Amino acid sequence: MQKFTFEKLVKSENSRNQFFDHYDWLIRIAKEKGFIDAAIAHAKAKKRVQDELNLIIDI
Repeated sequence: MQKFTFEKLVKSENSRNQFFDHYDWLIRIAKEKGFIDAAIAHAKAKKRVQDELNLIIDI
């Protein structure tokens, strides 16, 4: 698995796409396995990271 840094996520759209694809996979698996609280926590964390990146890179 690729190592993602905040700097890499800011600079590379490809890295951002891969990172959020991994996040979506993690959330989906948690939901499928019945770990709803974990899925919600990860969804909130994903949104926080997206919001922070959007502030920095002005998407």
